Amino acid sequence: MDISPQNLIYHELIGLMVEVVDSTNKYLAGINGKVVDETRNMLVIEVEDMYEKQVPKKGSTFVFHLPVGSGCSPATSVEVGGTLLLSQPENRTKNIRKLRMR
Repeated sequence: MDISPQNLIYHELIGLMVEVVDSTNKYLAGINGKVVDETRNMLVIEVEDMYEKQVPKKGSTFVFHLPVGSGCSPATSVEVGGTLLLSQPENRTKNIRKLRMR
């Protein structure tokens, strides 16, 4: 299944371009780059070459920029609350099977 705005939270986030638009930590708001790693509670964003920032999912709002070849228009961006992403990445991606069965 292609990644789309409706099923973004069930897909792998590593490799997507992301921007932190709001955070409880004011110094994290405005960070943008590529997601290079993900844990249960954190996104690791590559801000510049060889420079990474860890951003907690809880208390943050992200805007993900979907790739052009994903069945979306080229300028598709999706705003996601970090609390929707709070789970282990491997468990979150398994939930897409449940979504398909509905």
